[in-house]
Amino acid sequence: MSLLHKGVKFETISATLLDFRGDLARRSNQRHISAPAIELPDGTFIYDSFRIAEWLENTYPNAPSLFTGDGKLSCDAWPEHINLGKNYARMIDLGLGASKPEWAVWFDLFFPQLDKIITGEEHRAYFISDARHGPQGYQKLLSLDCQELMRRAKMNIQPLVQILRERPNEYFQGTHPGQVDYVIFGRYAYCRMLDAKLTREIWNDQGEELNTWIKKLSQAYDGHAQQLFDSVYVIN
Repeated sequence: MSLLHKGVKFETISATLLDFRGDLARRSNQRHISAPAIELPDGTFIYDSFRIAEWLENTYPNAPSLFTGDGKLSCDAWPEHINLGKNYARMIDLGLGASKPEWAVWFDLFFPQLDKIITGEEHRAYFISDARHGPQGYQKLLSLDCQELMRRAKMNIQPLVQILRERPNEYFQGTHPGQVDYVIFGRYAYCRMLDAKLTREIWNDQGEELNTWIKKLSQAYDGHAQQLFDSVYVIN
C-alpha cells in the first residue's frame, strides 16, 4: 500500500518460495531476498517493507509522506517529524509486522491454513522440509496449541484497539494513514487471506474502532485491498 500511497504505478507478479530461493535470489544477487520485494526499471531489487518505504520516501518527495501522518508532502515535512515517524514505523514493523517465533504469533497460528494451500510436488517438498523450518519444524508447527496462539494473538490486538479509542476517527500514523497503518494492515491482510472466519474473531470482533479502521483501509485507493480479498480463495 505504500506504493499506492506515493502514487507509483506498478505491476504485481506472483512468486513462490522456490522463486525466492532460486531465480529471484540469482537475479537480485541477494541470497536472503524475501517478500515483499520490488524490482526497479534498472534491475535493482529492494526487499523488506520498511526499506521499500524508505526508498519511496526519498524517491518521491512530492507525494504525501509515509511517515508524518498529516497528509503533507515529504518535501514540506520537517526532517525531525519524518525521523520520528520512521522510528514508530520501524518499531511496529519489528513487532507486530514480524514473523519471528521468539515474539510473534501470526505465522505459527495460521500455519495450518498456509499448509493447506501449498501445492506442487517440488514446492511442497521444500515447504515441509527441515531446510525450510529446521529439524522437525514442520511437525512442531502443526502440533502447536492453537487456543494458546489465539489468546496471544488477541492480546497483540488490544493495544491497537486502545489507541484508536483514544484517537477517534484517526489512523495509527496520525490524521492520515501512513507506513504504520500499512504494516498493521499487512498483518491483517495476511490473516484475512488465509482464514476469514478466524481473522474476524481475532481482529474485527475486538471493537468497532478497529473494525472501522479495517474497513477504511480495505476501501482505500479504489478498494485495492478489498479487490484482493474478493479475488482469492479463503478458508471460511
